[in-house]
Amino acid sequence: MNKYLVIVLMLCFNYSKAQNESNVTFQFLKKIDDINYLYDSKNKSTIDSLKHKIDKSQNDTIKGYFYRVQSKIFVNQLDYDAALKSLDKSITFYKKANNSLGIVKSMMNKGGVLYQKGETKKATQEYVNALKIAEQKGYKFEIGALYKNIGLIYYSQGKTNEALAYNNKALAIFNQLQSKKDIAATYINIGNCYFDDYQPQNALLNYDKALKLSKESNDNQSIAKLYNNIGSVYINDLKDTLRGIDYLLDALEIKKQMNNQNDLIIQYNNIAAVYLDIRKYDLALSYNDKAFELAAKSGNLEELLNVYETYSLLNSAKKDFEKAYAYHKLYSRTKDSLLNIDNLKAVEEINTKYQTAEKEKQLLQKEAEAKQKTTTIIILSLFAFFIAIVGYLIYRQQRLKNRQQKQEFELQSAIAQIDNQNKLHEQRLAISRDLHDNIGAQLTFIISSVENLKFGFPTIEESIKNQLTTISEFTKTTIVELRDTIWALNASGFSFEDLSSRIYNFIEKAQAAKENIVFQLTVDDRCKTKSFTSLEGINIYRTIQEALNNAIKYADATEISIHVNAVNERMNILISDNGKGFDRDAIELGNGILNMQKRIEDIGGTFVIHSELLKGTQITISL
Repeated sequence: MNKYLVIVLMLCFNYSKAQNESNVTFQFLKKIDDINYLYDSKNKSTIDSLKHKIDKSQNDTIKGYFYRVQSKIFVNQLDYDAALKSLDKSITFYKKANNSLGIVKSMMNKGGVLYQKGETKKATQEYVNALKIAEQKGYKFEIGALYKNIGLIYYSQGKTNEALAYNNKALAIFNQLQSKKDIAATYINIGNCYFDDYQPQNALLNYDKALKLSKESNDNQSIAKLYNNIGSVYINDLKDTLRGIDYLLDALEIKKQMNNQNDLIIQYNNIAAVYLDIRKYDLALSYNDKAFELAAKSGNLEELLNVYETYSLLNSAKKDFEKAYAYHKLYSRTKDSLLNIDNLKAVEEINTKYQTAEKEKQLLQKEAEAKQKTTTIIILSLFAFFIAIVGYLIYRQQRLKNRQQKQEFELQSAIAQIDNQNKLHEQRLAISRDLHDNIGAQLTFIISSVENLKFGFPTIEESIKNQLTTISEFTKTTIVELRDTIWALNASGFSFEDLSSRIYNFIEKAQAAKENIVFQLTVDDRCKTKSFTSLEGINIYRTIQEALNNAIKYADATEISIHVNAVNERMNILISDNGKGFDRDAIELGNGILNMQKRIEDIGGTFVIHSELLKGTQITISL
């Protein structure tokens, strides 16, 4: 056979192999993209391992797709700056490939990230720029999605007229495309605008349209949420509480069928709160008992917090102030045991940015090394080509075949791994979404109910009005803590230096409240770099927090100290005060001390408490 014909056939074969490899890579990226939320670190590692193969690819469309998918991972890690860098790379590669649809999608994602960062003006400009391209190219679905996104920005700014205008544009397009899911979502957005604009009839009209479409597609989750929205309109705006309760009960029946325990707790508690408002105390107690039964079984402190508060308000309304006070103490204890992670979040974000910068530095170094190796290989390959062209082609064919088989195996393994984890991702997503949508909505409902009580009864006693104000402010604080708790689901771990920052912050707040107490915190340098899992870190912090709270509340101490040191590869934490102490044999340990002991034992540590009358108390934790 002519040697030139052999070369042509080999090049065609290699081109076919490369095309097949690109298709496998594209399908793999699409598989990850369809998951939407990548909480698992293994999936991130899989994407990271694919990066060097993507960078060597000659397909700019696949590169653009890869960096768009990568940006979603950074968004889920709350690293918005890294996500924006990935999207800028994605847009650059899509432009090289002249792929205008990819450009529009990546610009739309970039607008979403900017909106999450709070840079509303930049987000709007990105959406408008993407809209110009989409309108020029006639991408109808993307035009509708961009209209809806711009409408959400106006809605978030309280500009309901502008929000309605853009949502109506989006609705017209989705109706043309007959996309029921997007039509229903747009009707919900329009209904929300009317609800915020105190137009209950228009809100109900759009909610009903969304409800009809959701029923046609058997979307029970959306149906349950719409029943809640409709019930809220009847209760808050139309003052038709009984009809509103009927909708809440319909939502409850659907959630019973779905058997989502968290949803059921929230729904039972919400119905109990409404019955409490209309003074049907027996029904309120019945539904709150059901909420308590499920919340106690699940051990979810956030849900128990709302249940205890409802019990307290219910007994107060029934003038059983002893029970009301008892439940309020349970409420306060539960609240105190929840972790406040404001500063921890800031520290984690700074650390993430630092780690990202270090990784980029390492990647640049590896790329330089890779380029140098590539140059050497090219020189050697050219030399070998002139010596034995036929042998080189055979060798290159075999090498490409082996590489393709290895990459296909790696990609198929990764796809199988993601398939196995997909259900877990969806469950965690559903929990986070329901925490935000349901608990947040119910807390907002409580605030609204309290405000209605304050302004609906102008002759109400000042002490009661002050108590209602306290309840309203506390509920707002709870909403903030709820959002922080949702964020905590994504925390990968802690170092003791992170915990030290949280402890310092707690001490500063305590010092401001108790100026007569001197606090001291010393940490051995060898302990600062010790790392913990998220569970270990939270348990250690909560135990220290509970110990400090006990010393502040009960010890009458003037000095409280925390000493952390390393002994024989173990870390010891000593918390001591010079307060009045207590006799271990004469009293029964309370739930606070028992809970501290259980927290430390659950993470493999030891907990010892020593106290004497008039000699203070010492708590030793060894890990």
